[in-house]
Amino acid sequence: MSTRSKLFAIVLAGFLSNGVVADDYEAWLMRVGDYETLAQSWWSDAMFGDAEKQERLAELFLGPHALQAKAAPYQGIHFMFRAAVHGRVIAMRRLGAALDLGLYGLSKRPDAAQCWLRTPATFEERLSCVRLTEFDDLQARVPCTELAVVEAMQHPGTHDGVAMAKLCMANKTPAILVPGLPPSPQQLRRVDQYAQHGIEWVITGDVYNYNFETFRSTFNQTTTAALDNERGRGYLDRLSKRFDGEALPE
Repeated sequence: MSTRSKLFAIVLAGFLSNGVVADDYEAWLMRVGDYETLAQSWWSDAMFGDAEKQERLAELFLGPHALQAKAAPYQGIHFMFRAAVHGRVIAMRRLGAALDLGLYGLSKRPDAAQCWLRTPATFEERLSCVRLTEFDDLQARVPCTELAVVEAMQHPGTHDGVAMAKLCMANKTPAILVPGLPPSPQQLRRVDQYAQHGIEWVITGDVYNYNFETFRSTFNQTTTAALDNERGRGYLDRLSKRFDGEALPE
């Protein structure tokens, strides 16, 4: 067994001994080496905000069994980054070490590395680390949708729209949340138009939920104010009018 494989085994063994993997089925999957099914068993919870499972998937996707788990390195970075933002200590240390060396599509940033290696205890402190974190591989940067929006949609009333908008701005992935049905060709075109200006135009569905609408309102207000400050007052209004004036493709 290679040194890297031994390290991965030690990390996951630690998860098991500490009760992190509570399900005997998951422990059995590890013993038989079915890492693809193991990843699938953690995926949904990790996507919707379970920081512990985000940390586990990061270890799996960036470890020696990533190919068996059918994972790309950028997916591992996505989960590592999200777990670090949530304050998971192992994820913060791994992220700091990767930034120090410029691994996995991350830019080599000693300042960002030291920020994460200090394992900041508060959200505001971690926000400072997010601002310093850069990526050489564009795929490695977590979209705002994954970083902040899906969790708020899945757990309405548990996320602060102001804080999550600040997080996405710090991550250099500003987003605007809009209600709507599954995207039409016109809506998909609008998504692409905003993406060309570095903004995620996120269509969140048409099911009304008071808590999420409160989140959406404060999120959008915070993002709009930040973009006005960064790109000039009325920036989003000017952009929208420009898009409205562009001829639709035939």
